[in-house]
Amino acid sequence: MIAYASSLDQIGPITKDVTDSAHLLNLIAGHDEKDTTSSNMPKKDYTKSLVNDVKGMKIGVPREYLGEGTSAEVKEEMFQVIKKYQELGATVEECSLDVGKYASAVYYMIACAEASSNLGRFDGIRYGYRSEKFSNLKDIYKNSRSEGFGAEVKRRIILGTYVLSSGYYDAYYKKAQKVRTLIKNAYGELFEKYDLLLTPVSPTTAFKLGEKMASPLEMYMADICTVPVNIGGLPGMSVPCGVDSKGLPIGFQLISKPFAEETIFRAAYTYEQNTNFREKNQPMFKE
Repeated sequence: MIAYASSLDQIGPITKDVTDSAHLLNLIAGHDEKDTTSSNMPKKDYTKSLVNDVKGMKIGVPREYLGEGTSAEVKEEMFQVIKKYQELGATVEECSLDVGKYASAVYYMIACAEASSNLGRFDGIRYGYRSEKFSNLKDIYKNSRSEGFGAEVKRRIILGTYVLSSGYYDAYYKKAQKVRTLIKNAYGELFEKYDLLLTPVSPTTAFKLGEKMASPLEMYMADICTVPVNIGGLPGMSVPCGVDSKGLPIGFQLISKPFAEETIFRAAYTYEQNTNFREKNQPMFKE
């Protein structure tokens, strides 16, 4: 793990099932005295949240995540997930997160700004790759970063440096931070009414490796369902729920208010125990 965007970064473990995820969170949760972004909260045993019961739970489904841009197959799987939770005794209602449409722009503005600062340490001397082609200190910096960073990393550093520069800081970075507060407040209002929010993980299934490299904005939009969680400082979990016509996996996302991971584990575990999620996702891909 290296720092990318300090106010947004979070470890995202990939596990076999919900139970393994609970065990892993038991290990990585807690305060780290060397990490100023970690919270000094009492440690919990998340395996105690693995309860097969969602009766009485209230789940909100933001309509904006099932609108234009979301594929028909993803929508259909989301409706099946909603139906299953209703059958299991949860109350599922449509709600609105209208400021969520700004999340992707806010995320990339803040993330790139923080990345341009964090990745400055990779200078070929103290951290990371060092070019073998240099005759002076300036060459080490220039060539190490030119050779060591990929095109997308360079693109984000340049964007981040731009939004932090004199004359643009207020117009871009400061404004993005204000909208970030609006998004956090909007989530807070929803969690006064709901225990969880349910959304797709992505508006479409996976695209081919490198397919959207020529169109970064299109590639960035694939994150539109997940980046609001980082902006809001919220816990979330992606759970597999099916495959599309090409055999590519589809997942749904459960989001809770801060430090309410137990609610997510309970809902995810209940879904897992009452569906054939393993059979539905095997094999994951067709030739």
